Amino acid sequence: MKKYIFKLIQLFALLFILTQSHAQFRIYPYWLPAEEGHLSVTWVTELPVPGQLTIWEEGKSDTVSLLSQPRFESGFAYSELEESQRDSFPDMFKNANWKHHLIPVGLRANTLYHYRVVQGEESYTATIKTMADLGSKMEVQFAVFADCETDPDGRKTYRKWSVGSQASMSSGRPDEVQTYLITETEGFNFNLESMAKSQPDFYMLPGDIVQGGGYQRAWDEFFYHMAGKFNKNITTAPLLPAIGNWENFGARNGGYEPQAVAKARNKYRSYFNLPANNNPQYKNYYYRTDYGPVTVITLDSSNGLPDSTDFDTNINISASTYPGDDLPDINPGSDQWKWAMEELEDASSAGQIIFVQFHHIPYSSGGHSLPLTAYKSSGQAGIPMRAYTPAFKKYGVVAVFCGHNESLEHSIVDGIHFWDIGIAGDGFGYSIDDIDARRKNIYRQWVAHRDAEEMWNGQQLISGGKHYGHLWVEVVPNSQGYDINMTPKYIFPVTDKEGKVTMVEERIYDHVVKVKKSMP
Repeated sequence: MKKYIFKLIQLFALLFILTQSHAQFRIYPYWLPAEEGHLSVTWVTELPVPGQLTIWEEGKSDTVSLLSQPRFESGFAYSELEESQRDSFPDMFKNANWKHHLIPVGLRANTLYHYRVVQGEESYTATIKTMADLGSKMEVQFAVFADCETDPDGRKTYRKWSVGSQASMSSGRPDEVQTYLITETEGFNFNLESMAKSQPDFYMLPGDIVQGGGYQRAWDEFFYHMAGKFNKNITTAPLLPAIGNWENFGARNGGYEPQAVAKARNKYRSYFNLPANNNPQYKNYYYRTDYGPVTVITLDSSNGLPDSTDFDTNINISASTYPGDDLPDINPGSDQWKWAMEELEDASSAGQIIFVQFHHIPYSSGGHSLPLTAYKSSGQAGIPMRAYTPAFKKYGVVAVFCGHNESLEHSIVDGIHFWDIGIAGDGFGYSIDDIDARRKNIYRQWVAHRDAEEMWNGQQLISGGKHYGHLWVEVVPNSQGYDINMTPKYIFPVTDKEGKVTMVEERIYDHVVKVKKSMP
């Protein structure tokens, strides 16, 4: 009897601890597209306490209430190396990870809802707008950004800032200004704040999300920015992610060793539950999203077969040594290719405005602009993705959003707008076709490094230059179809006469692209 009472006391003590003490959010609720036009919501805690999700419409008495079933997620764990460095990273979480994932159904389309998640003694409250019905004629606006490559070291890292073209009246970049004027973290934070103020319907992120998909602290840092203590953008609007080369990389936890690549991809797949495609093995890597008149096709450009040929995008990843079955091929005849052709045809037949995103930019003048086998190639080429261009033209794709070169470059190929929008918050790539003529991009319309001329007055930057930023896209109905406006916005560090940053402000590059799309 005493033994039974003791066990009962232990049980009640455990329950008290679970519900009253450490059930804090590790990641606040974040939203992703799900099947059949629904949204899913995910959050992460350190203990297996079920959470209560309540959703209600403004002024309405009806509510939806759901209870989560937390699932232990081993893929979110810190490595032994990261654990050994815990003293140097005071905001690391406990090495316990419980994932909560729900798909609320029965909500009205294109409607703003309030929601609250109660987790132990804590709660989080915000609003979310549901997805619009396929084919609805309406205005849609969204933000696109790539290459944030988050890392705790970004809080103190000022990136190399190569000198760009100078305006005719510029005094020239001061010799001592070799690095950017604010840190990676500051730049990404200001960029996210700028996006949030415009209230996008959704965010698109075409890859290079973290500084190593196998590096857990890099993922922590990303969610600090997106659904945590820095910013909370994806707690109020859904994220449409695409996997980049950095999400395939183990970083300090094994680099490109095959097992490290598999673990890195698993982290990505575990964080992002996305709509199904034509192969369960490849779920969460390529998918379709419909939002009213807009269709977004997301592809996984991580690998092409045969390996290590000019049909491949990453010389460091080999399907023959990869210890898994979740690495799709990009090339004609593959499952991903067949799926993309079917979805493009279907969206086109439905009269949708089609956008595509993947990471490896096919047309550019930056560091990744040579085929894999070329002399001095980076070994991570986007050129194989050009195989999709004829289909993009056939099915009327408006624009393709990529990253990879950490640049802002716009090209037009067969009427399709290709954007390298890799200026979210990491490095500053630049065009190098003046150094190597093989990299000349004959389709280029504009690139920040050359066309946003820097204007200096002594130590003070007045205007121009490469900066952190994003692409703001508006799809606006008119009597004949739609106007599509693509506006490159950037975060400008305002300096005083001594060159000290006093504030930042949102500015617009002088390259706003406007497209008219007629509809039958």
